[in-house]
Amino acid sequence: MKQFGVVNLVNSENWIPLISYLLTNFWIWLGVIFLMLSLGLYLTVISKLDLSYVLSIHSSTYLLNALFAWLILGETISNMRWIGTLIITIGVLIVGLSKTLYEDRRNHNFYLLLMALSLSFYRSKTWLAIAIIALADSTGDLYLARGMKEIEEVNLQSMKNLIKQVGIILINPLIISGVFCQTIAFLSLISVLSWADVSFVRPATALTYVCSILGAKIWLKEKVSQGRLIGIIFIVIGLIVNR
Repeated sequence: MKQFGVVNLVNSENWIPLISYLLTNFWIWLGVIFLMLSLGLYLTVISKLDLSYVLSIHSSTYLLNALFAWLILGETISNMRWIGTLIITIGVLIVGLSKTLYEDRRNHNFYLLLMALSLSFYRSKTWLAIAIIALADSTGDLYLARGMKEIEEVNLQSMKNLIKQVGIILINPLIISGVFCQTIAFLSLISVLSWADVSFVRPATALTYVCSILGAKIWLKEKVSQGRLIGIIFIVIGLIVNR
């Protein structure tokens, strides 16, 4: 996307060149293929394991993205950005692994923390795009997790059952909604990567985990544990340092 230049979705005249570039660029296709494989593995895993464990494992991608951006893309990553990325990774890991110590009396602290996070963002198109990515991606996660829980555990041993389950997954409205939301997140990510560094954007999308917890609390009626609150604090600190 750096080769294409800044994406301006407001101007409709740029849509045709953008679509043509996306359909013909080798690296874009390679990225989409890996994302599709990742989605397939993701759906399989969340049918067997809790979403919190999956998200904790996924936290390692922030450090890997920063490392690959430095080694492959040649991005210059400051020490503060490395520190911010590490703090965000630790925060996501804590959020994912914390499953106990629920405290109803501290719910108000959760909303105060979200307000502090919003106040820490400066006005820019980059943060607006990241907010859209986080909201769409977290909504997609919630839809996919709930949809896969309604479907029986994916059976990889029997090809007949696997084909049957794939058919059920493809027509499940929650799964379809989740894929649609994550498609929006993917398109937004492509747009923001045309002008911002991946070493900044990927760690910043850790905001997804904050949105996921808020969505799980409101929609899935889950309680926010003390451990997850601590994890969110790490994510917020990391976002402030990383910006």
